[in-house]
Amino acid sequence: MSDVLITVIAVIAGSLMCFEGYKLFRLSLGIAGGVAGFVLGRFLINLTSELGIEWNGIAKTVILVLFTVGLGILAFRLYMKALIAITTIVCAFWFYDDFNFLFERMTNNALRIVVTFGAGLFAGFLIGVIVYYAQKWTISLFTAFVGARVISGVLAPVLWSAVSTGEYAGIVEKNMLGDGVGMSLSLVRVLVLVAFCAAGFAIQLKTAKK
Repeated sequence: MSDVLITVIAVIAGSLMCFEGYKLFRLSLGIAGGVAGFVLGRFLINLTSELGIEWNGIAKTVILVLFTVGLGILAFRLYMKALIAITTIVCAFWFYDDFNFLFERMTNNALRIVVTFGAGLFAGFLIGVIVYYAQKWTISLFTAFVGARVISGVLAPVLWSAVSTGEYAGIVEKNMLGDGVGMSLSLVRVLVLVAFCAAGFAIQLKTAKK
């Protein structure tokens, strides 16, 4: 039940950012702060677990809630003052999650983590600065992407599970992508991300006032 609730909340929050991000930019920034808090809490739990500190289910939930709500409220209250910091944190963790394979040839695990996070932090900082000084289209694109990323993160596993185990497994691969292209969770996530990001960006540009 908790997984379903998290999925529903994530889809609603992601949809608000994706399709109404420019008009509700302060709320969107608060949501982004909540996302940043969640990934920071998760990173802290994983890091301490690797160091031998065990967390039970209640403790993990408390940490995630505190980080998510706390950073979300902080970002909402500080508004534009928090934009660059929140963008940097979110992009750094997403870069690490999605593009760490680019540095998989590095044999030193610690160095690989530092380089991957460093690249994410640099990219996030640049994006944050651009959005901070940006006009309508950049803010719309940023919020559409972040919202789409939240949506794809929770919907892709559900869709992939249905495709990979359901009656119609392989139909998309064969009829739309060709026999030579294998479906995967990563591919489904990218397709969902691109679809929602494009739709959100187009709708925001059309409906948001200058």
